[in-house]
Amino acid sequence: MKFFKQVLLIFTAVCILSPINHAVASVAQEQLQTTIDQILDILKDPALKGDENTEKRRTRLKDKISERFDFEKMSKSSVAKNLWKSGTQEEKKEFIKLFSQLLEDTYISKIESYTNEKIVYVKDDVKDKKATIDTKIITDTNEIPINYSLYQAEGNVWKVQNIQVVGLNLVGNYRAQFKSIRTFDKLLETLKKKLE
Repeated sequence: MKFFKQVLLIFTAVCILSPINHAVASVAQEQLQTTIDQILDILKDPALKGDENTEKRRTRLKDKISERFDFEKMSKSSVAKNLWKSGTQEEKKEFIKLFSQLLEDTYISKIESYTNEKIVYVKDDVKDKKATIDTKIITDTNEIPINYSLYQAEGNVWKVQNIQVVGLNLVGNYRAQFKSIRTFDKLLETLKKKLE
């Protein structure tokens, strides 16, 4: 009986002290996944399919995307600090508006071709108030890695601040394109041309 009690005590200690190896999604991943699921529901909705519903579909997509994506932070990160400081409040507001539109259009154009591919959440790495969520879109012929960088905003809301699609850093790519621009006027002009 004494031996049985010792074995039971050791077993209990191991169960309590050992880390549980179950893959539990973080709050950041749960929030991102909820948004992605809502976006996919919009894309699958028969009432929103077809060219005649493009405007309605895109409006709904933009509403969902803007809830999770911090376009203001992405806008600021795409421009060199000294150039950002040189802009007036009005110029910065206009840039954020135009750049947000560009990012939304880019993201929507990529996801609108969705046709029931499978999305797999590969890795969930949260440190302090930053998170990286690695996903893959699985198609019949290949896998497309899409990695999201998020930060924790007020009220435990996680916001996307950057995306990597097949290794291409979205914000970093625009930052490289804007690198040679020296004035805010030229920056706005360049952005308007991209949107045309």
